[in-house]
Amino acid sequence: MFRYLAPLILVAALAASTTNKSVDARVVHPIVGPDTQADLEAAGPSPADDGDDGRRLIGTAGGGHDELVALCQQLHYKTLCTTMTTLPGVTTPEQLLDTALRITGVKAAMAETKLDEAIKSSGGAQAGNPLMSSLETCKESYASLVDSINTSRDTLKSGGSNSDLMTELSAAATYSTDCEDTFEERPELVSPIPGAQRHISRLVSNCLDLAATIKEEP
Repeated sequence: MFRYLAPLILVAALAASTTNKSVDARVVHPIVGPDTQADLEAAGPSPADDGDDGRRLIGTAGGGHDELVALCQQLHYKTLCTTMTTLPGVTTPEQLLDTALRITGVKAAMAETKLDEAIKSSGGAQAGNPLMSSLETCKESYASLVDSINTSRDTLKSGGSNSDLMTELSAAATYSTDCEDTFEERPELVSPIPGAQRHISRLVSNCLDLAATIKEEP
């Protein structure tokens, strides 16, 4: 069901390469490896009925696929999490969180690139144009989100404290909803990436829930 993402990824990559000289200097692409396409396929659009039961986790689940699947069943967006447990090298909650963070960073960078293209195709950020202003705000928010996600990955990998990780992810959660809030304040305007906005917000929500399962280092 995620096969349509492959051409989308290729188009985004080509667009990024052809506009590299003119793309805003703040565009920051997260570090990606050979498994990026598999990551993105695993993080395809969540089913509409992927429920939000409001429950959060306490403690850290044990390793293994079955335990991770059980962990995912307690998150807000269960299917979105469960698909990531099938990726190579994902056997612990920490690895699952790092994968979720990596995918979120890639998705946010793709959204930022699409917004940049929308701005350029409309003639740039024209003074007094409310749509251009909203697009610029969204682009800056996703650039900040990518930075925040990369910082969170660094904290996770370096064994930083859970409180620092949660603080960084809380900031990421704010950035992830800024674009949606911007367009909600101006209902007469239409966002070029409504689906991506919702999807990225769900990814960040799951990252927060997963981070809450990681205990403080002694």
